[in-house]
Amino acid sequence: MPASPKATKKEIVTAFRTREILAAARRLLDQRGLEAMTMEEIAAAAGVAKGTVYLYFQSKDDLILALLTRVGENIIRDVTAVLQAPGTPPEKLIRVVSVLLEYLNREHLLFPIYARELLRGEREPQDGFWRPYQELEDQFVALVTDLFAEGMAAGQFIAANPRLLTFLIRGLIRAAGFYQKAEGQADVAQEALPVILTLLSSGLIRENPSLAEEAAL
Repeated sequence: MPASPKATKKEIVTAFRTREILAAARRLLDQRGLEAMTMEEIAAAAGVAKGTVYLYFQSKDDLILALLTRVGENIIRDVTAVLQAPGTPPEKLIRVVSVLLEYLNREHLLFPIYARELLRGEREPQDGFWRPYQELEDQFVALVTDLFAEGMAAGQFIAANPRLLTFLIRGLIRAAGFYQKAEGQADVAQEALPVILTLLSSGLIRENPSLAEEAAL
């Protein structure tokens, strides 16, 4: 097996600076909100000159979208961990929904950007943030589609197109995000989780409706 090429000093510095700038932006986002924070403040919080920030991110929007992409990468990591852990497909599905709602709570300040770019990406698929984020969306769909297919093969989910069921689940999570935004709530998971799990247990999951009750406790 060939050895992985070592990162150059420039690549190491770039990765470090990018990580530091994004971490500073994340802190300011929580403290000041999306509209209030400025590139000058982000630079100061990261301990670099404003011009340095612009070397890595052409605009504030680019920086925020990079944060959103990091969130997407973390979601894929956590969903993959759930799917690789022991458990039946229905149990894993419930855990995946819980993970997604937890992220929705934690990243509620970024959800409006996600919603905006989602619509723009559907209209202009080659522009904006949608191009780098599309791969993450595709990974999520593939992971959950495989989970539904596995559960159907075991007779634990209703017979349906597994890809369609994945899009329906994703739509429920997005709907919870739009509700959270419209109502100005910071914590939608506590309200949405038992409802979504009840829908799953009464509609998609066969044989064990008590799973939703157990997960909601």
